Amino acid sequence: MTVLLPGQAAAPEGPADLRMMYVMHHGFRRDLTHFCIAVRRTPFSDGRTWRALLARWDLVSTVLHDHHHKEDVVLWPLLRMRAEADGDAHALAVLDAMDTEHDQIDPLLLRVRAGLEAMTIGAGTPDRETLTLAVDEAYAGLTGHLSHEERDANVVLQARIGGEEWDHLERTKLRGGMSARELTQMLPWAFKDLPDPMASELLAEAPLPLRAMLRIGRRRFQRLDDAAFVAVPAGTTVGTSLVR
Repeated sequence: MTVLLPGQAAAPEGPADLRMMYVMHHGFRRDLTHFCIAVRRTPFSDGRTWRALLARWDLVSTVLHDHHHKEDVVLWPLLRMRAEADGDAHALAVLDAMDTEHDQIDPLLLRVRAGLEAMTIGAGTPDRETLTLAVDEAYAGLTGHLSHEERDANVVLQARIGGEEWDHLERTKLRGGMSARELTQMLPWAFKDLPDPMASELLAEAPLPLRAMLRIGRRRFQRLDDAAFVAVPAGTTVGTSLVR
């Protein structure tokens, strides 16, 4: 199934339904765009907004860590085993790059968090400049990784995992691991600004408990999102030119 969401680099054809992966990627790109703008525009003295931005960064970091952890312990090892069996040096090089990029992203997330924490205590211009640089580097590092994964790693995936196997992996290993509390935060995060018909399709397919968690979590998520991104212009979308 071919899916191209805003900012997405590619959608290699194959038997695996990667819609949820692309939804997560859309969320990461969207958030990074919003953070790049918010750290530039939020007034120094607005402690409430800086605290909301810190909490909002912790949310996207939690979602990203969960996403990458499942790739690191489930997906990449499986693909590596099959690429090794095939003697596919190119596929192995792509998987090596995925591991390296994951390792490079974690320190970027920590730098942004430290910068946001500094701003919550009334930091000044040098600290905003440091934070802005950190957010820009996180934007470049993570969006570059997502595009690399979409263009190349998903080709490896589509060649080596069938549709039924992928469905089984999603049900049993790629969707678990989060607490009910975390899910009530993650689900409205994932659906934020998600274009139709994708949003409608996924909502119609979602089991009742997930739809209930989405409904329960939406109001709380919206309050945090509004408080964090109050300086971001309405209608800002993935990759908007306001990032720079």
